[in-house]
Amino acid sequence: MPEMNGDELASKIREINPLQQIAMFSCDDSREALKKSYKAGALDFIEKSDRPENILATIQLYCHRYESVCRTIRSTKNRSQTSELLRSFKMIGRSEAISKVAFKIQKLAEASDISVFISGESGTGKELVARALHESSARKKGPFVAVNCAAIPKDLLESELFGHVKGAFTGAVDKKDGKFMLANGGTIFLDEIADMPIELQAKLLRVLQERVVEPVGSRVSSKIDVRIITASHRNLDERVEQGLFREDLKYRIHVADIELPALRDRVEDIEPLVGHFTDVFNERYKFKPARYFQRRTLEVFKQYSWPGNIRELMGVIERHMVESEEAAITPEKLDLKLYKGKTSAMLGNLSLETFENRQGAEKQTFILDTIEAAGGSKAEAARRLGVSPQHLQYMLGDSKSAKTKASKAQHQPPEVLS
Repeated sequence: MPEMNGDELASKIREINPLQQIAMFSCDDSREALKKSYKAGALDFIEKSDRPENILATIQLYCHRYESVCRTIRSTKNRSQTSELLRSFKMIGRSEAISKVAFKIQKLAEASDISVFISGESGTGKELVARALHESSARKKGPFVAVNCAAIPKDLLESELFGHVKGAFTGAVDKKDGKFMLANGGTIFLDEIADMPIELQAKLLRVLQERVVEPVGSRVSSKIDVRIITASHRNLDERVEQGLFREDLKYRIHVADIELPALRDRVEDIEPLVGHFTDVFNERYKFKPARYFQRRTLEVFKQYSWPGNIRELMGVIERHMVESEEAAITPEKLDLKLYKGKTSAMLGNLSLETFENRQGAEKQTFILDTIEAAGGSKAEAARRLGVSPQHLQYMLGDSKSAKTKASKAQHQPPEVLS
């Protein structure tokens, strides 16, 4: 190597690809050479005197380690008929639950006049489904108008939906078309319909029955040709029982329905969703190098309950990518609240620093237990651990210090990650 030594080369490789695994192969097995190698980013040190089968075993260990530890979550292109259908609806997933949703959208899109009610928790993608119904129907060339009934003040909602004439109320200086007229020939999506004031529900019922709208302050009705899609995270039957929603209106908007599963009920979709969102944010923020989540993070993501569903997952992905200083985001770097689904009682006020210290102590304990199981032979323990004896000695450092750490670890709660 005439231009640089192995340590320099290892450092440059890690600069280009921080996830690259490197083993040093040298005749110089001095402690100083070991320190330089590990400081440069090497995971192991192989002596040139080692037998070929030992070298092969080390390489096999790296292959296994890559799959279990270093491999990151990436988006993939599945070419199955179901996957193509999901992509056409801008939906991400591979679970049976989300596949059923896609096939139902396809079926209901063909009946372009039928009213559809979409149920599901906040953040499950109700507006996405509404848009898919519109864009896959015969009305796709018409407008798609979305209205969040819970976000508009009660005294403005009627005018917003049905429009008003000039002078209808203070501030009505001009005629204004409502959302229903703007959606004429297309689709109107009324999100959070269960939060609509009950006095306004009677007027909406007339629109559904007669397909006419009457602006505020006018006695003239106008015919409209609109498909009505509604959605809510609330239970409509409960709202009817509480006297907050008209039962006759419920029957009108609930001709057909699509129920969206919570993310915790479709954990198979977490991996493709993480892969998709990392692509989105790598492109948006132009990270160099690109940032990805280790596959080990999936176990944490799958244990968390995701009360905010896909919207919350997207926020978690974006925040961790922006805050990360490394290309690979590991489970240890995740917000500790994500562990609550697995060991909430154990965490308390556990800080990330304390969490990482415990991991180091548990690692030392594991190494010492392996040496004990090998009858005290460090050479045999190194063979069982799949590392060189020199690397084992380097990891142990001062054995007295290691034993002290192990003793402390025995009095600490177990680590969070399994």
